[in-house]
Amino acid sequence: MQEHEVVLKLNQQQRELLERTVEKGVATDKTELVRLALREYAEMHAAGRITQGYAGALK
Repeated sequence: MQEHEVVLKLNQQQRELLERTVEKGVATDKTELVRLALREYAEMHAAGRITQGYAGALK
């Protein structure tokens, strides 16, 4: 698997959401949580379950 650097620009509310989600045990840290989210997004995209509106909102 090829590695890529990803830079996220998050506001305070988004950072707090990441922190709370990690505290709930979904992932061991924020990096793992972001990797999980990207994997899930890629799987949904590959399965054709990502709409243009959803993908456009991530830009």
